[in-house]
Amino acid sequence: MRILALILVVTSLCQCDTTEVIVCFPQRCSIQATVKDMTGLDGCGLMFELQDGTLLEPERRVYVQPPKPEEDPLYYFELKANDKVWIDYRSSSASSICMAGEIIFITCIKPFTTSVEN
Repeated sequence: MRILALILVVTSLCQCDTTEVIVCFPQRCSIQATVKDMTGLDGCGLMFELQDGTLLEPERRVYVQPPKPEEDPLYYFELKANDKVWIDYRSSSASSICMAGEIIFITCIKPFTTSVEN
């Protein structure tokens, strides 16, 4: 039974995209957002505004060595006020003195086009 389980695990790993890291479920940027300059509010900077008006504060991590693009896509993306982007994110437990929106970690970010990009 253990051999069968091992064979299943190895087989499933071989089905993944193994160019750099194992990516079985690639992230999709499916949420449209606008980059807003909120520097007028104490402790805030560039934030994302969703179509429903929700503000999201991106978590900015500090690294000893630069991360890979798939580990922190925002690290390699230049945010500019009023740009429209496609994002995907997860909630973050980081803290901030900006009290304008939820703190999130960006898992996918791409420039806006007329359709959702993969």
